[in-house]
Amino acid sequence: MLSKDIILRLLMWLPQIAAFVLAIVMWPKYKNTTQRNFIYFLGFVLVIECFGYLSPILYGVKSGYVYNVYTIISGLFLLTWFKSILQTKRLVVIFISIFIVSISYCLFFQEFGKLWKIPLVVLAIAILICSTVFFSDLLTKNEVVNFKTDQKFWIVTGCLVFYISYLPLVLLQKYFGLSGIYYRIPITINIILMFGFIIKSFLCLKKN
Repeated sequence: MLSKDIILRLLMWLPQIAAFVLAIVMWPKYKNTTQRNFIYFLGFVLVIECFGYLSPILYGVKSGYVYNVYTIISGLFLLTWFKSILQTKRLVVIFISIFIVSISYCLFFQEFGKLWKIPLVVLAIAILICSTVFFSDLLTKNEVVNFKTDQKFWIVTGCLVFYISYLPLVLLQKYFGLSGIYYRIPITINIILMFGFIIKSFLCLKKN
């Protein structure tokens, strides 16, 4: 019988795998857009998930090492992507700078084997603000935007849904004593929702 941890991991991995497969299948549809690098990012996500799960078992390496690397690379990737799609690029540059400073602080003053919270909080706030700016830009555009076939819209929606739930979870985890299965369940739900929107972003390309 499968353990609760394995079941949660499978529920989390399935939409991630589906998103990567769709990224490959739909590549000709978006290879010339600002989303072209998502195929590499989604492949990177799967590699990190494998290392994060196997490294403690096979090599005795703390998963914090793996997920801190993920935080750095995924954070820089997402913020750089927002810079490419937003009109207010200077704002995103400021967020990238603050994010890099938070990483530098953790490198010098915190243990690398433990999950860094400061960069996660900075990244969550930055993405929430960037997502809000994106939707604000959409509302002020003169031309009509078909949200159903707009890949950027679905990806940003996924980021917004994930981080608007993730931020209070990270900030309040210590106070509510959330750990183990009680922490993994809401995280898994958030990941399923986010990758569900990313999957939708690739499926909508069929209509274009």
